[in-house]
Amino acid sequence: MVRTKRALNLRVKNTDQMLTLMKKLVTFDLELEAESKPGLVKVAAHGEDEEIKHLESKMKELVSKC
Repeated sequence: MVRTKRALNLRVKNTDQMLTLMKKLVTFDLELEAESKPGLVKVAAHGEDEEIKHLESKMKELVSKC
């Protein structure tokens, strides 16, 4: 079991999309550090590679839907 750290930079259109994304982050069973700035959410994910890939795909899917 190899633990990995990965940085994800996700562009958001507005505050509502940013809040939705931040709320969704707490549903993942990973160690996460999230920081938001206008138009951007930076996430540092710590966990197994497959879990991080799953997180990344779900977050990109969520951002593209909004």
